[in-house]
Amino acid sequence: MNDTPAIRRRAARSFAAVFPKRLLALAALLVAGVLSLGSSVTFCESPDIYTSAQDLTHDFSHRWDKGRGWTSAEWTPDGSRIVLGHAGGIYVVAADGTEMTSLSGSYEPLTLYSKTAEIDFSPTLSPDGSRVAYATLRYAQGELWDHTYEIAVQSLDGSDRVRLTNNGRDDIAPSWSPDGSRIAFASPYGRDDIRIFTIAPDGSDERALTPSSLAAQCCALAWSPDGGRLAFMAERRETASVEWAKMPDPPKSEVEVIHDYEVRRQSLYTVKGDGSGLVELAWSETPNSAPETRFGSDGLRSAEEGVSVFRWSPDGKRIAFAARRYGEKDGIYIADSEGASVRRIFDLATVSDLDDRLDHGERIYEIAWTPDGSSIEFEAYVVRVDVYTPAAYSVSADGSDLRHLAGKEPGDGLELSEKIKIGSGPKRIVIHDSGNPNAAPEVREWILSTAPWGKSQETVLVKIVNNRLTAVDSSQPVDVDEECSKAVSQVGTTGRTTRGQRNSGLMEDCRTLLKIKNALAYDTFVGDGIFNWSGYRPISEWGGITVEDGRVRALEHILDIPLRGTVPPQIAELTELRTLRIRHNELEGEIPPELGSLSKLETLDVGKYWDGQEGGSRVAGRIPPELGSLSNLKILNLTANELEGEIPPELGRLSKLRGLGLGSNKLHGEIPAELGSLSNLEYLHLDRNDLEGEIPSELGEISSLIYADLSGNDRLTGCIPPKRGLSWEFYPKLSHCE
Repeated sequence: MNDTPAIRRRAARSFAAVFPKRLLALAALLVAGVLSLGSSVTFCESPDIYTSAQDLTHDFSHRWDKGRGWTSAEWTPDGSRIVLGHAGGIYVVAADGTEMTSLSGSYEPLTLYSKTAEIDFSPTLSPDGSRVAYATLRYAQGELWDHTYEIAVQSLDGSDRVRLTNNGRDDIAPSWSPDGSRIAFASPYGRDDIRIFTIAPDGSDERALTPSSLAAQCCALAWSPDGGRLAFMAERRETASVEWAKMPDPPKSEVEVIHDYEVRRQSLYTVKGDGSGLVELAWSETPNSAPETRFGSDGLRSAEEGVSVFRWSPDGKRIAFAARRYGEKDGIYIADSEGASVRRIFDLATVSDLDDRLDHGERIYEIAWTPDGSSIEFEAYVVRVDVYTPAAYSVSADGSDLRHLAGKEPGDGLELSEKIKIGSGPKRIVIHDSGNPNAAPEVREWILSTAPWGKSQETVLVKIVNNRLTAVDSSQPVDVDEECSKAVSQVGTTGRTTRGQRNSGLMEDCRTLLKIKNALAYDTFVGDGIFNWSGYRPISEWGGITVEDGRVRALEHILDIPLRGTVPPQIAELTELRTLRIRHNELEGEIPPELGSLSKLETLDVGKYWDGQEGGSRVAGRIPPELGSLSNLKILNLTANELEGEIPPELGRLSKLRGLGLGSNKLHGEIPAELGSLSNLEYLHLDRNDLEGEIPSELGEISSLIYADLSGNDRLTGCIPPKRGLSWEFYPKLSHCE
């Protein structure tokens, strides 16, 4: 028998690290956007990024979440394309992965703290596939935290965006009716008063479908295939006596009974398109107390009964949903559209290795009917072989013929990455959470795939390349002029940065920066810092970029994101550059000789600081003699790389140089006597190389020199040039010259 407490400890750690967003969405059902799938909808898509520490209870005080895990997708009626909502943008991709277009302008996912109103999410297609409705922040007024979401409609070719709602409320979670005449959406009238509305596609005739007395949830509005009824979730509150303890598995003496406690019960409802015929699909008897002892503050806040995901059957006569009582495992239920018959066909305990019914975070987080309506496929997060893992299953609509489709089973050694499997359509749509660091390496950058029904083989359609969504069979070119026009036009007139004529130079710098970006490789997401060079923000706010007097003056660190590849020679096109620091990275290859043309450069830093701070790169090859042409250079730091060859005597022409760092490389040969011409040099680091020969006496003639480190060069000979006040470090010990 399994060691249940040990499993709980391992599972709690695993779940917190791998799957926090899904647990949050399923347990709390955050008020947000919807994962909209036409007539078959599941799961909330959180619309907010910013979190208000003063008002965490009000879900609309957050801005849209990064969305990597709350991606939505839907087939066009002819099966030729998929409309995809991902990380603040709406995309259309061909079913064979050969073409993708963006309806939102950019191909770059938004990230945490993206300061833009160009946020679109939760697309829903019109029945003829020609238009898409979605929730958007584009019409925000004032500051972005003082905003409302609206519903907009746009043609699938990207033209004629039309605003539908304008009522001062947050209008989200659109769902297009099968006959195309109405669009349903959720809208809060207050913190605890969310109502369901419908509106005509031209923005007229807005109607409320639900009464204000019913606390509807924003998520998962789904029309039946015939358009006769709309399904949604709602919550009622009742008083009950509950058992509660501070810690799990407490002694009986530590369990207390809280009387008249207000508990939340979530249910599935359906209503006709005119607002009549409201019915609750009662899936569980109402107990007088919680089915399991609650523990901790989260336990008291959790709903006593909850519905997570649901879908209409292809014929529209039935609806399947996942539900649970507090403390118990999820089950799958099937009901008719008016709730006359509700039965459970599956219990998650059937496939869990845990031998009790306590809720340890195991969840059903996606379900889908097969196209013929005979079976239901679902993904669950369960304990298998002592660890949490996603797994995919299939079960017949009558509860028989449970089959394991993919995931970890004893002895098979397979573990899925975090995915959402979506129906219905010619194939199952598979969404990957590309931002999950625990995803398997072979799928870590996938976003969208398709798989045949009943099988796990996948065809990748969309992936992330250099932080841009791209169809796998196309290069998805960047419209550089469009990106730069947006980025440069947003630069304000404060200080000495100007618009107009001087921005022609900034446009050129912008084009160069995008060339540099495309020449590098990097991790798509590193915490909250990503390579954010795009038209979504002013170029003056791009990571690592300093803009002064209408030109790029500094390129530094690029948010300390590990960069891979070679140092781009295109940097030499930033003709007004004063500072170039590209430390903390994994760059390889040689230093481009083209950098010698940066006549205004004052700092070139591609190494580790000589004060011992971490940093450095892995550039190799010879030091280009062309660097001797940098007449304004004050700092040249190439420390802690893999440079080889001799020190170019041309460096002696850098008359303004104050610091020269060439230590911790593989340099050999003699120290050039020409370095004695560096009349302004204060710090010289040539340590830990393989230099040889006599130390040039000319070094002792540099009147400004304060510190010189020649240690770690065992083959140096001669004597140390005398200079009062000069600190020398060298090995082996050498005497001072007389």
